[in-house]
Amino acid sequence: MDAPKPLADQLAECEQWCVGRSEKEYVPVAEEGLRILPAHHAELATPLPGQEALADGWRLRWDVISAGMWLLFGVVLLSGVAMIYVTVFDFVDNTAYPFLYAGLLALLPSAAVVYLPLRVLLRSYELVFGDEALIVRRRVFRRLDAEWRLPLGDEVRVGLAYRGVRARYIGKSGGNFAQLSIVVSCRDGEIVFGTDLGHEQRARLAILIDHHFNGTEEIPRGV
Repeated sequence: MDAPKPLADQLAECEQWCVGRSEKEYVPVAEEGLRILPAHHAELATPLPGQEALADGWRLRWDVISAGMWLLFGVVLLSGVAMIYVTVFDFVDNTAYPFLYAGLLALLPSAAVVYLPLRVLLRSYELVFGDEALIVRRRVFRRLDAEWRLPLGDEVRVGLAYRGVRARYIGKSGGNFAQLSIVVSCRDGEIVFGTDLGHEQRARLAILIDHHFNGTEEIPRGV
């Protein structure tokens, strides 16, 4: 049997399909979402940057980028801060202390310009496979930002499906589209997370969870 298309590609195509369609048309399809097939587990053989093995699960970090990208990121942030300062300075140029006032007024928006991108980049997801519960933790700046717990039973179902989160598509067609979350359910319980992740990260976390509960082969811990 041929290997299925990579799950991240299927996820991207599904969200793209929603763009330009009415809510009535795309919601039933998006709510059903994508199943994690046993053949998708083969994708775990290819390492994903930021994927780290834990003693009881896995961690997926976002800040694993090259030194050149970090340098570019720093230049962009500094440019943003400089633009804010120059813009504010024009409003206080005729005051007695323009440099002081410009610095004070630019402080808050400059902090936001630096903090918000770093909050996105310095983030990680942790999967903890306990005996009684699956625990998913999101950390920002290494601090716990959110946690999801799913009590375990006989069968754990994993998929990527729409659960009410929409995003604005930036492109020629514009429009809103349904973002697919990672959905893990067991018995009558369900946890939903991951819409802040890229397609590859969402797909990898979903496959890791499904492989743990429904896979038949051991994942090399060095992956």
